[in-house]
Amino acid sequence: MEITREKAQELLDKYVKTDWIKLHSRETEVIMRELAKKLGEDEDLWGITGLLHDLDMDQIDVNDPKDHGKKTTAILKNELRKDIPNEMINAIQAHCENLGYLEVKRESKLDYCLSAAENLSGFLVACTLVMPDKKISSVKTDSVIKKLKKKDFARKVHREFIYDIEKAGVSLEELINLSLNALAEIADEIGL
Repeated sequence: MEITREKAQELLDKYVKTDWIKLHSRETEVIMRELAKKLGEDEDLWGITGLLHDLDMDQIDVNDPKDHGKKTTAILKNELRKDIPNEMINAIQAHCENLGYLEVKRESKLDYCLSAAENLSGFLVACTLVMPDKKISSVKTDSVIKKLKKKDFARKVHREFIYDIEKAGVSLEELINLSLNALAEIADEIGL
């Protein structure tokens, strides 16, 4: 893979100006790296895919996200010109499957893991912010599972994508545990 972690960070800094999107991208990266470790996959490929998955968020109309995923692909092809792994492009586009604008569907472990990780990332932040101390270390797996069942809690999170982690050979509990641990490692960096 030609793209390095440093180059990915440069691209994130160049195209993403909104702080919460940068934080979400970093959170997704660390979860993806842990999933790659668990599944014996390429940690750099998976982590960088997580870091760059929402690269176009400041370039699209969030109220009409028909270009989400497509613009990220265009940015990557323009900036890198070569050796963008097909599985990275596919996963980035497939994480937009629920929007209905792209033909790309989730099929690989990477696709399912990215979609689950990026949705769970936001959900875990929401779980953390309702804790009295607002610390990720206070969030427990069983409370996350209970909150996932409450449709009115963090209702914009696409829960089906989180549950579909099992299609990648990872249980929901494993995903939540691994994600909580990954986010706890960067708690100071993300302010949780």
